[in-house]
Amino acid sequence: MKWIPAAGAAVLLVTSSLAGAQPASPAPVLLIDSAGKVSARALNETLMLVNVGGGVVAPASIRPIYDADGRVASGLAAWQTGGSVLFTSSDCTTGAHVHGSPHAGVRATAQVQTASGIVLHVGAVGTATAVPIRSILYDSGCASVTVREGGLFPVVMTFNLSAVHPPPLSFQ
Repeated sequence: MKWIPAAGAAVLLVTSSLAGAQPASPAPVLLIDSAGKVSARALNETLMLVNVGGGVVAPASIRPIYDADGRVASGLAAWQTGGSVLFTSSDCTTGAHVHGSPHAGVRATAQVQTASGIVLHVGAVGTATAVPIRSILYDSGCASVTVREGGLFPVVMTFNLSAVHPPPLSFQ
């Protein structure tokens, strides 16, 4: 009857291992575009993580969609706009930079409305720098300035959110 204590120990060991096992992770909350494609994973209720290509994931913001009476449409969202991109050129064409994000572990980004849609400007990973700025791109267009701005990251890619993932957007 020597096998009984060994079997009991094995059952105890398996039971202890199962009791300490981590529960299965819940499925991620996905943002779906109007074409039915996955456009992003939710980081929180308004900040999405978008795969912008080449293994790069960048944060993009969404906002509610409102009806004609100013009420929020149920279950629908659009890409947020209203950001700015700073340029070293005087005409918003070269040397793009964006401010850092207050969210830990995500890239610096800015979303600007252009004639072709809402464009996400994705900053480099690394330490912020100070750069002489000669123009700023807003939703309303390009404005000339002359300033030295700190806390900036060079833009390494742009991604047209509206063209690739057209609204309305919804969670799944």
